Amino acid sequence: MKIWLTMKGLLTVIQVTRPEPTDTDPKTAEIAQWTERDQIGRGAILSALSNTLFDVYCSDSYTAKSLWDELNRKYNTEEQGLEKYSVSKFMRYQMVEDRSVTEQTHEIINLEHALADAEMKLPEKFLVMSIVDKFPKSWENFGMTLKHQKGRLSLDDLMIAISIEESIEIRPIRCQLSINPGPI
Repeated sequence: MKIWLTMKGLLTVIQVTRPEPTDTDPKTAEIAQWTERDQIGRGAILSALSNTLFDVYCSDSYTAKSLWDELNRKYNTEEQGLEKYSVSKFMRYQMVEDRSVTEQTHEIINLEHALADAEMKLPEKFLVMSIVDKFPKSWENFGMTLKHQKGRLSLDDLMIAISIEESIEIRPIRCQLSINPGPI
């Protein structure tokens, strides 16, 4: 909805409150312009609601900003859902054999970003070891090698190691295909 209001040039109606007139400078033109834009913005928001919600919120007591804030307070559950399910998605994620480990590692990193957005930032060392623990079965030996290395393994180091290991894993398959072309 914010994108739609932005495209219509109405985003400011949900961000700015009504200007207050003063005794010395009544700013009637500014207030009139704000009132007009507020009515347009309010109408745009109301037009996007279901009939039931429209009937509840169509009263003139709401400005576009107060209507927006009220609807967000009652119905915007995106952030709540993010917190509840991001941890579960991260913990349950397990890599599979038939997909690139690099690609799956990026998916895990995206899940970690969702956790960070929900104010649950993971330490890098925890993230790296979690990724290693989520390797597919065929990568168990490589994972054990990484776990027993001395020194701290950064996320960048892990990504480089995964890329190298994947290129090594692919090479024997390519060589085997070129050596054994099959029946002619």
